[in-house]
Parts: sequence; structure tokens; C-alpha cells
Amino acid sequence: MAARATVASSRRGKLLMRLVLLPLLLFVVLGWQSAQAQISVTPTTWNIIGLDSNDVSIGPNTFQVGARACNTGGATLNNLRAEFFWDSANVYINLSGPTVVMWRSLAPGACVDFYFPVVVTRNTAAFFTARRYHITISADGVAGVSTPMPRELYVEKLLSQGRNTVYSIVGPTSVYVGQTYNYTINADTATQGYPQLETFLNLSNVTYQVLAVSATYSAPGGATGNKFYADACGWQNNPTLPNYRSCVGPEQYPGGKAGGTISITYTVKILGVTGTAIASSLILDFSGSSYHYASGPSLTITTLPPQVAFLAKIANPTTPLAGSNVTYTLRLSNTGSSPYTLTDFVDTPPTSPGTPTYVAGSSTFGGASIANPAQANGKLTWTGTFTIPGGQTRDLTYILKMPNVAGSYVNSAVAFIDYTQIDTTPSPSDNAPATATVNVYTPPSVTLDKSCPVPANCAAQAQTPGTDLTYQINFTNAGGSPAQGLAITDQIPANTDFKIGTAAAVLGTTGLTVSITYSDDGGTNYTYTPVTGGGGALAGYDRAVTHVRWTFTGSLSQTAPANTGNVTFVTRIR
Repeated sequence: MAARATVASSRRGKLLMRLVLLPLLLFVVLGWQSAQAQISVTPTTWNIIGLDSNDVSIGPNTFQVGARACNTGGATLNNLRAEFFWDSANVYINLSGPTVVMWRSLAPGACVDFYFPVVVTRNTAAFFTARRYHITISADGVAGVSTPMPRELYVEKLLSQGRNTVYSIVGPTSVYVGQTYNYTINADTATQGYPQLETFLNLSNVTYQVLAVSATYSAPGGATGNKFYADACGWQNNPTLPNYRSCVGPEQYPGGKAGGTISITYTVKILGVTGTAIASSLILDFSGSSYHYASGPSLTITTLPPQVAFLAKIANPTTPLAGSNVTYTLRLSNTGSSPYTLTDFVDTPPTSPGTPTYVAGSSTFGGASIANPAQANGKLTWTGTFTIPGGQTRDLTYILKMPNVAGSYVNSAVAFIDYTQIDTTPSPSDNAPATATVNVYTPPSVTLDKSCPVPANCAAQAQTPGTDLTYQINFTNAGGSPAQGLAITDQIPANTDFKIGTAAAVLGTTGLTVSITYSDDGGTNYTYTPVTGGGGALAGYDRAVTHVRWTFTGSLSQTAPANTGNVTFVTRIR
């Protein structure tokens, strides 16, 4: 009995452990998936679009349709991609711009809006038709997250009326690529506001990226919002559910209405497209079971190239020795008065005639150390936040070790503000990278070959006193660059006397000149002048000479035939 009880207890223990571990495992898996998602996506616009109810040839037919992406993770998201998909067909409802909008990076906790202009064809057949869609937002290493489905755009008859007014659009009319600006719409509606309200600018998603929207309403008192769409009553957007296109709650504003005196401020970043664009304004509302619009003023905005217009590339030294280091500088000049923040530097090192190597830990920006670049596809890429104050320059520096191969090395570099390329010209639409040329050389290598040609091979045969020995030293530059400061020194062999006047040089086409000096103290000084009979030698010889030195002026080329010559002298065996 005791044994059976023990077994039963063991089984209960294992079962309990499994029950404990199962939720733990589910928690771990679901927690991992949640951590991997990192993006929340919510619609930011109404599902109602339309045309003028009396005359489709007038009034609005372009509407902003968008979604907000927020980084819910703990790491920065790179290369966010918002893509617009149609989920049904309708010839009367189409996009007027690209289906994909990119955003370079999004910090943890930050949000960014993506908008797509949708156009309704000016045709009465478009009324009361719809087209389903969704917007998917993804990032590097993070799968796409979509807006709720099903969701659609519904074409209503819009009534033009004068109770709503856009008074002004306040903002700059000249802007620079890469900078951030505010545009404010000032408007009025009926005092109490409406259950549904949109007050917006039609902005091109090619030129403008909406970073944030801030809204204030006098009704209800002190009301605010972070979209240009005020869903005051709780609108039913799902076409498959009851009470579609009606207020179902919960109310988003007290009393279920918003409006009165309105101020909508867009914070936008200017993307890499220059030229002139028109930003029009519009109010849409729903009240009393009908839909209304009021067109407002327009603002003509000229987009200019970025004022960080000049990227220079500098190499030091420009004529390095093979195998040595070269410091490269990428210098950015901000010609404007406002700071610019760049996101990337991309350098393309050469691969011919050899491949340099990046020196780890060598990167700096503005004199401060920065992380090593990513190395992929033959490029070095530094990613981060690189700010250049107005009217100043900043340098990004790094070091490459050059290969042991002589030749000319050219590498190029560009920088980026998000996806706008900054190079050597003001225009963001051309491709003019900054370049630097380095001419790598190998050192001179002078070889010496000493022989005794007269009598032939004198070192290999027995010689008798009184024999003259002729020595010859051939010199050749077999290196990769000219040799300068060349000097050859030779010692007079033991038991021989130097023959006066025999020290000479054959210089051929080297272009060198030579000076010959002598030493009588073992090579310490070269100030001695040979004399006949010196040191007790026979006439015509000097026993005091211990060394001969040939000192050359000029450069010895590394290229044949100007890279070789010889020197000679004669001694006599005692």
C-alpha cells in the first residue's frame, strides 16, 4: 500500500508540474512574440470620403487616409515601411501617390503617421460605393502589422455649407529638405461641434512626412486630440457589423461632439523632393444624419534642396607606403542657420588594385569616438544621429590600412538625411559622391652584387703578390619607388693596397651624379686624400686607404634601364 501511495503522489506531482509549466511556457512564447512585434498600428482617419452632392465637378475629391505606427519595444526600429493595400475593386476610388512610404528610424515609445492621398473619380456613379483597404507597417527584422480588417472607404454625397470655415493656414512657404516645420489650420464650426469631424491639409506623402498632429477644440471646453480626425461619438467603421456608419460609442469626447474654434497643427519633416506643391484645406463633418464639407484656403509651398549641401572627402597621407594607415575624413558643411541631423554615412572603399582594411575602433564624429561601421556589400555604413549645427562643419574620420599592393586607390562616400542623399552638390536628385584618391607605393629596394671581374673570379683562385684585383659592385633598385640618398661604402681587402685613381662609377641612364671620398681610419671619417706611396706602398698605390665611399645625388628610378649602375676600384696584393 505504501508503495502504491508513493507512486500516486509522484504522478500527482508530475501532473502539477505540467500544469505549472504549461502556462509558463505559453507566457514565454507569447511574451517573445509580443517583444518581437514592437509595432502597434492604428487608423488615424475617417472612413467617409465623397463628392459634392449637387455637382461632382466641384468641391473636394482628394482625402487623406492614414495610420499611426508606434514603437512599443525597447529598441529603435529601422526602415519602417508603410504599404497601402486594396482589398476590393472599385474603379472610382484610387490612390494618387505611391503605395509605399518609408521612414528611417523610430525610437522606443515614439510614433509616426503615414498618409496616403485617395482620389474619388468625379462621376455620380461613385456615390454610395466603397472599396476595402488595409495599411501594413513593418521594419527591419519586424514583421508587418496591419490596420483592422475589414475596413473600407465609403463615398457619400457631401453637402456644401457655410457654417464651417477654415480661416487660415499658418506656416512657412519656403522649406528645406531634411528640416522640420509646423503648419497650423485655424477654423470654426458650429458652436457645439459635431459627432464626426475632420479638419486637414492635403499634403503629398512624397514631400511631407507627418511626425505629429496636435488639435484643440473649444467644444467641449479644453478638448484636445492628436489626430486631425475627431471621432467624438464612437463611429462604427466595420462594414460587417450592425449600425455601420453610425455612432455606437463609447463617446471619445464628453457629449459626443467636438468642434467650435479649432486649431490643428501638423509637425512635418520635409522629404527629398524639391519643387512647388499646393497644400489645400478641408473640413468634413457628420451631423443630423448627413455629411457636410467646407473647402478652405490653400498654401503654395516651395521645397528647396538641403543646406547641408557639401560633403568633402579627405585622405591623409595621399601617397602612403604600402601596408601603412590612411586617415579618411568625411566633412559636412551646413550652410544654413538651423542644425541638420543626418542618419547615415556610407563609404565605398576601393577593391582594386588591392583591398584596404578598416581599422577597428578608429571612427570618430566631431572628435568623439563612435561605433564601428557595419561592413556589408563592400561598404562601410555608420548609422546614428549626426548633428551639424548651423553655419558649422563636422568631420567623420576613420582609418584604413592599405594593402601591400602599389597603385591608385579611389574611394567614394555619401551621407543621408533619412533617404535623401547628401553629396558634393546641392541637388538631392543627382548622384555625385565625394571621392579621395590615394597613391600607394612600395619602398625602394636597392640590391648590391659585388664581383671581381679582373682577373676572372679572383676570389676563387690563388693569387700572387703584385697582382691587381678589380672589384665591381652593381646596384639595382628593384623596389616600387625611387631611391634617394643612396651611398655605397666598401672596405679595402686585407693585405692589399688601393690603386690611386681607380675608384669610379658607371651611371648609365640613372641621371645620378656621384662624389667619391676616402677613409684612412676604418670608415669613421671620409676626409682622407690618397697619395702615391702612402703608408709605405709602391708608387701609384696607397696602403693607408681603408674604405671607399660613393655618395650619389638624385633619385635612382625603380624603372629599367634607369634603375641600375655600378662602381669599381682596384687594389694590389702585397
